[in-house]
Amino acid sequence: MLQICQKNRPLGASITIFRPFNFHSNILNMKKFILLFTILLSANALYSQATRLVLFEHFTQASCGPCASQNPPFAALLATNTSKAVKIAYQTSWPGTDPMNAANPNEVASRVSYYGVTGVPSVRNISVVPAGSSPANISQSQIDARYNVTPDMSVILTHQLTSGYDSVQIAVSVSNSSTSTLTSGSAGSLKLHLALVEETINYSSAPGSNGETVFHNVMRKMIPNANGTTLSDTWTAGQNQTYQFTIPLPSYIANLGEIAFVAFVQDDSNKEIKNAAFSPKQAVSGLADVSLASMNATTNSYCDPNVTPSITIQNSGSMTITSATVSYTVNGGNQVSQNWTGSIAAGQTATVAFPQTTLSTGANEIIGLVEFPNGAADYAPINNTSAPTTVNVLSNTPTYAPYDQNFEGLSLGTIPSNMIKEESIPGEMVGGISKANVQNLPQELGAWGQSATSIFWDFPTIASGTVISLITEKISLSTISNPNLYLSTSYAARGGNSNDQLKVYISTDCGSSWTNIFSPSGASLATGTDPGSQYRYWADPTKWLTHKISLANYATGSAIMLKFEGTSAAGQCLYLDNIWVSTNVLGSEEDFISDNLSIFPNPTSNLAKFNLELISESDVSISIYNLSGQKVVNVDSQKLHSGNHTLEAPVSELPNGVYNARISINGKVQNLRFTVTH
Repeated sequence: MLQICQKNRPLGASITIFRPFNFHSNILNMKKFILLFTILLSANALYSQATRLVLFEHFTQASCGPCASQNPPFAALLATNTSKAVKIAYQTSWPGTDPMNAANPNEVASRVSYYGVTGVPSVRNISVVPAGSSPANISQSQIDARYNVTPDMSVILTHQLTSGYDSVQIAVSVSNSSTSTLTSGSAGSLKLHLALVEETINYSSAPGSNGETVFHNVMRKMIPNANGTTLSDTWTAGQNQTYQFTIPLPSYIANLGEIAFVAFVQDDSNKEIKNAAFSPKQAVSGLADVSLASMNATTNSYCDPNVTPSITIQNSGSMTITSATVSYTVNGGNQVSQNWTGSIAAGQTATVAFPQTTLSTGANEIIGLVEFPNGAADYAPINNTSAPTTVNVLSNTPTYAPYDQNFEGLSLGTIPSNMIKEESIPGEMVGGISKANVQNLPQELGAWGQSATSIFWDFPTIASGTVISLITEKISLSTISNPNLYLSTSYAARGGNSNDQLKVYISTDCGSSWTNIFSPSGASLATGTDPGSQYRYWADPTKWLTHKISLANYATGSAIMLKFEGTSAAGQCLYLDNIWVSTNVLGSEEDFISDNLSIFPNPTSNLAKFNLELISESDVSISIYNLSGQKVVNVDSQKLHSGNHTLEAPVSELPNGVYNARISINGKVQNLRFTVTH
């Protein structure tokens, strides 16, 4: 079964390029262009029959998984049919990041709406393939069948870049090449569409999440817009009309040497494409190409905010580079720039060092930029910008145990502000989740269904081998004795044998080195059962487990940091909740004694109510502790008969905060956490 990515949301960024304008040379260029087009038209008049060029409108996206597998064979098919077929690729706004869409989203959206496209990859040509066909459905026989249908309209196209490479002139000739009068399907329905495309955009690293780096015939601008130019409704035999356009080149063009144009005539009444034409890329001379080869921006540890950036630039063209402007930004702020001078031969590099700078606490995104080689425009600005480098900085001032992190209040995919996330592949879904994020889900996704939010690793969508970690702030253990780490998890192994893994590490030197203290995986991590045909395991309130890890060996040392590292085996979702560094309150005797034990309301301000179901007559008591391990409320033991019961504990006098309720039934203990809010 072919897969598509359904419509969702836009993201991305664009590239800026500067090109000087030369008025006199552009006038001369226009004269040459008009002469060239006149010759082209004269040559065309020698032909008595128009040639068809089959056009495919290709809807795709840089973060669409199925696109990555279906697009290369489609490109290879078209590469063997350059005289018969051409495509325009529209990079859509969903399912994820795509900077090509971000550069011109509205005109793409117009063609999406025109065809009613709801999923990618998708290909449109109403006369060749059914609506909704994917690239994998396009065959040589379909191309040949349409190519062999004699068109009744001829389209001739040419273009010329101005000498300053700041604008382009385009001429399109449309003719009735039949021997009969042609009429549009309805008044005003016959349209001439013209698209500026880049024949190839080649990213040094994937701009989206599907791994694609090479993109073909990407639509960058429609002229004059996505609505096209309305043609006459009636065309007599042999009638010809020429349309001329002069447009400035968009600032986001990736490579001047890849600019090409596609023109096509379409009847909106039935969406039939009458014919199309292609004007290929032109050679660009006299411009240098400088690229950003690498950027280095590291600190000695998470607690060191000082960084000394350096950027390595490379001559990716043929002209010797003697100057350039090299810059970087932190979190999208002002550029820090240097005017570099020297000499870089073709293929060689130079490194530009910057003074030390101090970063803010948290995640800092640093992006490098090189531009204006030899003081002029860059031939291919797509390689001028580095991929973002994230430098995480934590406060060197520790917080003191007891330490609690319950993840409440997080929106989908976010993490607490006092934690940092590290990813071997950026952009994967790891972070907060609640039932509000899942349509029609009845249960809460916090531990034991007693809170709204937990952290989850969405392993079903994360490529196998991907490592994503959450790291805490510094925690001092100097204020507590017998410290332990408690954490609650819920997980189901896909098919009963997937090998997703959770590792817990501890560091005493602010993350310069780590020691593994906990590492369950697969069956040893599992608490629940794989839902089978259901794509994801949603944490079952009864299928949580609290883990207790002694930190006694670190009680007298430096402040600690904890790292919770999830490694995907493309299995099932892993949930983490209620990270707690405190004294031995839970005890090793913890045993979950009732599937139906719950607390409500949570949070509460007056009474904490406990629901429980007893199989037989039992002795029941409740104790409530603060996070320092101090008992603050006690409900005396009482003997209760079998059946359902609700017990109450007064909490109106307790300060706002998180508490641990210890419920004892016949000497066996279960712990529930809740929040007091007045």
